[in-house]
Amino acid sequence: MIKKLLFSLNFQIIEAKDGLEGWSLMIKEKPDLVLLDLYMPYKNGFDTLKDMQEEWVDIPTIILSGDHSSKTIHSCLSNGATAFIPKPINKDEFYRKICE
Repeated sequence: MIKKLLFSLNFQIIEAKDGLEGWSLMIKEKPDLVLLDLYMPYKNGFDTLKDMQEEWVDIPTIILSGDHSSKTIHSCLSNGATAFIPKPINKDEFYRKICE
């Protein structure tokens, strides 16, 4: 659903199979927007957010996660995430967040 919606909005998509590959692609490609899951192999979303803050990366980042406790949401937003969208993803909410 996410890929289909992004393609319909003419987004170019770069995918990574895990957190380390995602980090490498982010540095290389410097995307306009990052959609980040929190729980990935090799480098999780929490570490990626912290590294983005420490390095340079000022890329809008939307967290997509099934872990939507208030503590998790607060941690993500206080560590630089632009927005947090709980899974399962609501198409309308997702659309609003990426178009902000």
